Amino acid sequence: MPKVWAAVLLSVSLWIPQPAWAITLEQVPNPRRQYGGWVSDTADILSSSTESELNRLLTQLEQRTGAEMAVVTVPNTQGYATPKAFTTQLFNYWGIGKAGRNNGVLFLISVGDRRVEIETGRGLVTILPDSRVQQIIDQQILPKFRNRDFDGGTLAGVRQLTAVLQGQPVAEVQASTALSNAAVPRAGGTGSLAAAQSSLEGILLLLGIIILGVGWQRSRLPVYLKAERGGAKVLSLTRREQGTMAAFSSLQSDPVRLLLYSGSLCLGLFLLSASGNWLVLVLPFLAVVTTDGILGSKRGIPFQPVVCQSCGRPMRPIQPQILDGQLPPAHRLAKSRRRARYYGWFCPACQGMAVVVRENKSYRHLYCPQCQALTLDLQTEIIRRNIYPYTFRRETLTCPLCQYRTEREVEVQEPDDSDYDTRDRDRNFGGGSSDGGGAGGSW
Repeated sequence: MPKVWAAVLLSVSLWIPQPAWAITLEQVPNPRRQYGGWVSDTADILSSSTESELNRLLTQLEQRTGAEMAVVTVPNTQGYATPKAFTTQLFNYWGIGKAGRNNGVLFLISVGDRRVEIETGRGLVTILPDSRVQQIIDQQILPKFRNRDFDGGTLAGVRQLTAVLQGQPVAEVQASTALSNAAVPRAGGTGSLAAAQSSLEGILLLLGIIILGVGWQRSRLPVYLKAERGGAKVLSLTRREQGTMAAFSSLQSDPVRLLLYSGSLCLGLFLLSASGNWLVLVLPFLAVVTTDGILGSKRGIPFQPVVCQSCGRPMRPIQPQILDGQLPPAHRLAKSRRRARYYGWFCPACQGMAVVVRENKSYRHLYCPQCQALTLDLQTEIIRRNIYPYTFRRETLTCPLCQYRTEREVEVQEPDDSDYDTRDRDRNFGGGSSDGGGAGGSW
């Protein structure tokens, strides 16, 4: 459920105008340290494909010329005198560009301020003068930003800047940019664009209905459980050991989930395309996730009916409080340690019950072969060192109920501190600085 609310909040944040919360320099993720890239989309306005293309262009720029360029988006620059002041301070805080050469560029977009700033280092004054930066902003970036085309404006601006820094003829870059833009239908072809959108909506609607229909049919297939008096035998919903899944040959919960989630997502995309409202995107998906969460927590098998294997009659879910008293000690211990969840089903005709368990994947290695439950305790001890950086570790597994015990030695490779320092230096900017060069503009 927390993931569901996160998705709702994300959709609302994209639908409603950007909030006015302030951000500090320290809160802007450094892309070099975070993932070794050049783009930090804090305002979440760039698509993943655009970020990939920007990282490709800027990596190529650094490899060919040594110049470093970062692209940063922020919600706003509240708390600072001007967006320009924020940009200059962030440039020097990160040290964009190589030390001594000061060949760095910071492309900053402040959505709340409706402002773009391009900061340049001292070493780029002759190659990339402020007048040229202003020309790129006015001609390539701002016209697209005024149409809320942040992807197109950012890509066009970065292509122009990298072309200048690499000494490429700008005319060729402009022709390439125009060609790539022409490949995407724009407002000029409103008829073809409307037809394409209508076809897409029809495909999404039809696909969503078909997938949901198949998922609904699969969800009607019954799951057969063998009811036994006493219910001492516990069958796993997650482990795939031989014989364990014999009674679950018709269990299709995971495929049913995939079908229902996929179908609801298609319907959400159809509603989004038809209405233009980001909020409706999550409504069908939210309905399926909520149903899955409520039924799954109560029944264990959320979408399918459960039928007695002996008499063929429907079985009833057992209340957790009643089920606790029927579980064997090993399974009660596993449940108390939150390593597994247990669900019980009762057959009124046979007066028997069936118990199923869904193990937590994080504790799967603590399964006791004698107790048939997640009851093992793990103790680790470093016993000796071999040639650095390898360490030998003894792992002791013991069961507090059946006294089962086993030991094993594990060889672990430790990180090399010197290599780490080198990687850490590589995954950062080069220590350049700026004294306020560059230009900016508002849309």
